[in-house]
Amino acid sequence: MRLHLTATQYAELRTYLFGTPECLAFLFLHQGPGAAPWAVAHTGLARLLDPGDYVHRDRSGVELAEHVRPALIRTAHQHGYAVVEAHAHDWPGPSTRFSPIDLDGLEQLGPHMTWRLPGRPYTALVLGPDSFDALQWHPDGRVTAIEALVVDGEHTAPTGISANHQARITSGNAR
Repeated sequence: MRLHLTATQYAELRTYLFGTPECLAFLFLHQGPGAAPWAVAHTGLARLLDPGDYVHRDRSGVELAEHVRPALIRTAHQHGYAVVEAHAHDWPGPSTRFSPIDLDGLEQLGPHMTWRLPGRPYTALVLGPDSFDALQWHPDGRVTAIEALVVDGEHTAPTGISANHQARITSGNAR
């Protein structure tokens, strides 16, 4: 999958994610007719969380309030959207990846979200200052990196570090 964003959407997402201590944003994606790529449903259809949407939030992680995920699932279900979860790490350089804490949470969340939203992928995105990584849970149970983040036609590939780590976990070689 290629995740398509406008330059404005991408700039707003980065400003939000890098502007405060650890936080999450959610994007709703729609798929065009036929085999068209998944893209952000329309400008502004993102959920940038408010302080009341967190139970806990600091530099090492977040815990969402109980109302957040059901509301996301309800919106996605009603409109046929897929969901992208996004957060940021301040680690500079070309090796952005999910932290072990991120991977532990996503290992359970990814399959749960594809079960709750049948036929749709669930994507987790982590942005760094200079690179990004992404994992995608597919309806058939596969976990892969996405092909690219496409911002106004410019393709950028994920680092792929997390997908390699996820593959080792899935095959039983790690943990």
